[in-house]
Amino acid sequence: MANHVASSLNFIRMNAKAKEKLAMLLKWNEMQSGSGSLENFHEIMEHAPESPDYSWYHDNVGPKWCHFEDYDLDVIRCESAWGWPDQGYHWLIGELRKEDPYLLAYCNYEDEAPNFYGVAGWGPAGFEDYYTDIDEGIEWWKKGKEFEFIRPYLEENEDGEKPEEFYENIWEAIGTHQDTMWDMDCRSDVELYDDDGNEVEYNEDGTPKKDVKPTWQDQ
Repeated sequence: MANHVASSLNFIRMNAKAKEKLAMLLKWNEMQSGSGSLENFHEIMEHAPESPDYSWYHDNVGPKWCHFEDYDLDVIRCESAWGWPDQGYHWLIGELRKEDPYLLAYCNYEDEAPNFYGVAGWGPAGFEDYYTDIDEGIEWWKKGKEFEFIRPYLEENEDGEKPEEFYENIWEAIGTHQDTMWDMDCRSDVELYDDDGNEVEYNEDGTPKKDVKPTWQDQ
């Protein structure tokens, strides 16, 4: 498994109070005024020690370290060691759900080899993680029409090596598969449905148009 893992946490539906909370945690207004940006994930966690060690990071964020690459109030991009910051993102979503229990967000993640990738989602119905190792991913790429651009390059040669074109297209294939997993599977797992099996629609303020309660507390 490669050392560095890239991840992006994308906020799809979030009400104004939750966005205000996110801005506070990210010290967004201070950064906009020129005071500098945050570097390490623990800086947004109020319960974090001033200089957390690897053990604290493992227990509270997931990987042994996690840096911000870029962030705003719509997406947070991080780089971390060995795995994506699942526990850190869980904590952040938990804080935002105090203001918006119907929040919808997802995370794409992949390691640098790549050995694995995936998509995880949080919504009013709970959390799901679609982890995929690269061998499993290649099997998917052999089937879907959306992967025709890489399919001719999936087989190894007599020396057990894949052609150069495989590596030129691999990141596009991973991104396409992440989008497909979110759109076709993960999102529907974390959204709410009414008694007729129809996905619940939402008002502009993030409240559901029907009287339904979030169920993520039951997980």
